[in-house]
Amino acid sequence: MNKNPKEIILELNSKFGQNFKSWSALKNSNLEKTFIGLQCIAAVGETLTLMKSSKHHEICCKIYDEIFSDGISAIYLATMAMDKPANIVLRRIIELGITAVYLWDMPHMAYSWKDHDHDLSFSDMLNHVNSKGYLAYITSENLVQIESDLFPASECQKIYGTLSDIVHGKITTFESSMPDRFVFCKNDWNDFVTLIEKIVDILVRAYLIRYEIAEKIFQKIPRARKEFN
Repeated sequence: MNKNPKEIILELNSKFGQNFKSWSALKNSNLEKTFIGLQCIAAVGETLTLMKSSKHHEICCKIYDEIFSDGISAIYLATMAMDKPANIVLRRIIELGITAVYLWDMPHMAYSWKDHDHDLSFSDMLNHVNSKGYLAYITSENLVQIESDLFPASECQKIYGTLSDIVHGKITTFESSMPDRFVFCKNDWNDFVTLIEKIVDILVRAYLIRYEIAEKIFQKIPRARKEFN
């Protein structure tokens, strides 16, 4: 209780450093598909930058680099057993991931979001991009029949709800009272990897369909063809 702030922070750094050492001792981090997917998301932003047809598309293109950066940040936090912060970033990823598609065809909403602090509803965006009218529009634009949701609605809502419980501090998500709190655990790591891989997979597959850019992305990231074709 009598330690000064710097001493406390140094102790925390030592503790989380030990967690990182425990993570680095894993024989397999199981991150290959996630990293390929994050690279694809960055490549989507690069590709769309060359395809943009409206000034508001510049806003949308910036989102993809942010998702990539958030993905790397979330992984790094999880390697140190900072699971709650890592999962909070994951909620940001899935939300921004759908925002990027939603705003592409909604210039007025893009400027409301960018310049006027307009809050976007996750459920409203998800319903919009999965609506029959929107899917009919994509089918007409890309000449490809879409037979299911662009983003799997029930799965996305479940993921978002779980992550929102962490963000809003539901007592069921508390970690501070656990005996092994803030200590690296292989099972927790595997749960995190499973979740981020699922989120990235959902986003990449939706982008490839929405913008009909699969071949362009596979040329940039050849290993992605096996994972997302």
